Amino acid sequence: MAQALELAEPNVIDEELIRNCITTVEEISISEDKKREFKQETALEDIQALTFSFQNILKIDNLHGLLSLVKLQLDNNIIEKIENISHLTNLEWLDLSFNNIGTIEGLESLIKLTDLSLFNNRIERLKNLQTLTNLNCLSIGNNQITDVVNAIHYLRPFPNLRILNMQGNPCSKDPEYHMRIIAHLKDIVYVDYRLVDPDQVQSAREHFQDELFEVYEEEKRKAEEMQKVEELHQRQQQLKDANLEGINTLLDEMLKDDTEQEKLKNLTFWPEVIDELQHEFRLLSEEFIENTIKENVKKENERSVFENALNRNREEKDEASISLVHKFNLKKKHLIRQLEEDNIREEEAVAYLKELQESNLELNDDLLEIELRQMEDDDQILSDFERRYGDLVNKFVESAQNEFFSKARELENNFYQNSLRVSPAVCGCPS
Repeated sequence: MAQALELAEPNVIDEELIRNCITTVEEISISEDKKREFKQETALEDIQALTFSFQNILKIDNLHGLLSLVKLQLDNNIIEKIENISHLTNLEWLDLSFNNIGTIEGLESLIKLTDLSLFNNRIERLKNLQTLTNLNCLSIGNNQITDVVNAIHYLRPFPNLRILNMQGNPCSKDPEYHMRIIAHLKDIVYVDYRLVDPDQVQSAREHFQDELFEVYEEEKRKAEEMQKVEELHQRQQQLKDANLEGINTLLDEMLKDDTEQEKLKNLTFWPEVIDELQHEFRLLSEEFIENTIKENVKKENERSVFENALNRNREEKDEASISLVHKFNLKKKHLIRQLEEDNIREEEAVAYLKELQESNLELNDDLLEIELRQMEDDDQILSDFERRYGDLVNKFVESAQNEFFSKARELENNFYQNSLRVSPAVCGCPS
């Protein structure tokens, strides 16, 4: 179909084509007049579904502003590259079947996608889909995928994948093609338009049990590695938050500055000496890090208490001010109603106006007093915070000097003294 379309001039996506191709997410029956009205009056940012089927489109372009788009059909065209749709982050349904696409790309940001069709293209390998963890249905049949093992291993991490079509690829001619898929993709429900038979699944898993065991072990190893990386990242973030970046490399920096290291490192026993020093330093630094993190938590709590106290004080003063203004407005409305009466005497009107003026002056005085009290309370809250926070900082500085840096210097001095005693003896020189 795509090859036949190439005989005509390629179509360019513009606003006119977009409006002509507006559809609805769900199929609904409406009159032609209603359809035309819907297509012309719907704002671009409100369009939820577009169907560009059989439009002889060569390049995906000009889909700007379609922020609400949920469903996009670009099937049966002559598209060669997936591009210019990364901003359509609300897409849930994308059909790119029957095109000339050779590489899967440009979909990484479409993390809401649940249904993706790339049927009947020129794709040789599954890739660049790993961010689409919500994918429920993938149609990749009638392409040029030859390695079913690679494809299956790629799809195993997709937690929501239930429907898969790979029929028509070279790999589907493998006698064990179907059995491999149902054995390795444990949550798959439909394969190549057929409901998966639980009995066949059990049989397939028994057939590939050795291979599955290796797969499970490899996945377990990778999961453990990822866990270690995540823990390391969290630890580094903790050190950064506690202003302790670089403490893990402090000893290496100290040793690097020692010019005698080059002479000593070739001695057979020297690695043991360094290992012992690193062990002692690690114990010292780990204790210091843990204590510092605990103190940092206290400082964060102190900041939180300060901010809450400041906000609470201001909210209380705001509420008091609003209450005064509300009372004044009620009184003002009452006095104005009195002034609007037809039979009011002049002296009464003067009295009401004087009362209103006095109430206004009283309100100004009360609001000024509240503002002054707020400033005084804010100053007291800030003063208390600075005192408590300063105590924590001073305690940390004292602890750092006495419990870590002084002991680190002691370790360093002992190490150098031992180095000086050992070196002459090893070299056969007088000490």
